[in-house]
Amino acid sequence: MLHGAGGSVTSITRRGHAVFPGVHGFERSVALLGEVPVVCAVMGTAAGGPAGRAILSHWSVMVKNTSHVFAAGPPVVERSLGQKITKEALGGPDLAVDTAGTVDNVAASEEECFTLIRRYLSYMPQNVWQLPPRGELSDAVDRCEDALAGIVPENRRHPYDMRRLIRLVMDDGSTFEIQPTFGKSVITCLARMHGHVVGVIGNNPMVLGGAMDVKAARKQTHFIELCDAFHIPLVFFVDVPGFMVGKDAEAAATLREGMRCVYVGLQATVPIFTVVVRKCYGMAGMGTTDKNGLDFKIAWPSAEWGSLPIEGGVAAAFRREIERAPDPKAREAEIEAELRASASPFRTAEAFGVEEIIDPRETRPFLCRFIDAVQGRMATTLGPKAKYGVRP
Repeated sequence: MLHGAGGSVTSITRRGHAVFPGVHGFERSVALLGEVPVVCAVMGTAAGGPAGRAILSHWSVMVKNTSHVFAAGPPVVERSLGQKITKEALGGPDLAVDTAGTVDNVAASEEECFTLIRRYLSYMPQNVWQLPPRGELSDAVDRCEDALAGIVPENRRHPYDMRRLIRLVMDDGSTFEIQPTFGKSVITCLARMHGHVVGVIGNNPMVLGGAMDVKAARKQTHFIELCDAFHIPLVFFVDVPGFMVGKDAEAAATLREGMRCVYVGLQATVPIFTVVVRKCYGMAGMGTTDKNGLDFKIAWPSAEWGSLPIEGGVAAAFRREIERAPDPKAREAEIEAELRASASPFRTAEAFGVEEIIDPRETRPFLCRFIDAVQGRMATTLGPKAKYGVRP
């Protein structure tokens, strides 16, 4: 629990000399991240060292109206840059949580802050040598929700509520969302299925059409590492058209951050279950599958996939043919219709490219059976996770 300004120049007077930056303890903070759950709560103003410790955590939270976090406070900013700024504008929740993602969640009060901490820790094992604790078995495994059958609109361009979809599949009342206001085109939450803890990643078609931008990639990368470290199986609900494109996306290094996300996902050793709800395209779609493990993929009848969406792909691959046609727009639409007929998920299933196409209402019982089955396997891989290679 953090509230402090970190180092001070007054220490020079006390010691009679300056010291190198950093104090003993940060190295232990780094080591703990691979061993036990670490939570940091910014309870007041945290600058310098205390702010750094907030980052050295698996999950962090701050309190609305009373908490601030920044590398240096307003006096230092004004002296060094000539900018006059308030603590709230420099490091309040609007900036630290919503815009920068420096802190994960925000609580309305200190009481709620402690409630969120307790709830977060309820999903975590005591350390990496244990499996996560199993919760109550109060929700039927075979529960099938009729609402899932119509949750995806017939018009593939229309959005829908992915959070509601996740809630309908998970154990009732068990979802705990992490970073709900940052990187909003992807949803990350801890939840339970048949009492077992799972990490859920769902693309959010209500934001950027579900495309992965640089903030969503950062968010997903951290969440995958968290779940992998603490032996929490991952469930992807996929509706991603790919990485965000365009000049702004390229300037933000979306491609690099996106491939870091893919890299971390391919290094994860926990079981990964992929449910393709609608779109699964490109490198962002590739990052939702477990190529080194079971590569377990199931799909709803509304699913579609490929290297890139047919619309953009046709415009690129058939550009000359379309330009030469008497009616380019009509020819483009004709080619798209031809390819879409061959892109049916049932064609892929017939070629054994996807494990199963299921009735959306059966998603919960289908997943619960497999999550129950992998518990024994996970018990054989306990302990710290090795880190190999260099992120791109």
